[in-house]
Amino acid sequence: MTGFAAAEPFQEVTVGIPVADLAKAEVWYARLLGPGAEILRPYPGATEFKVAPGVWLQLFEPEGDLAAKHVLRFMVDDIATVQAAHASMGINSGEAIKVPGLVTFSEFSDPDGNLLGLYDLP
Repeated sequence: MTGFAAAEPFQEVTVGIPVADLAKAEVWYARLLGPGAEILRPYPGATEFKVAPGVWLQLFEPEGDLAAKHVLRFMVDDIATVQAAHASMGINSGEAIKVPGLVTFSEFSDPDGNLLGLYDLP
């Protein structure tokens, strides 16, 4: 098989877990991960915990049909470049959505329906 990705094609990985009550979930995960856990609140409705070098756990309150879906997101240097590379391999990695000053992201599914995403930061 040709066209393998580089050994480390991504800078960071974020695993998103949908929760019913973000405030309660944040308290629970803060206790689980301990007082030294790095916490970010990148936008309303999401809290992120750094759980290992380059690995983030994102808790989010889902909307619509995402209520029961987990998502694995990969941080890249330039989402447009990565999406173009994916397209050249026949992979549709979704529409890039820009949140000015915060993040550009996309979401898409693998052939088995698992939700994946890409993101880059300004």
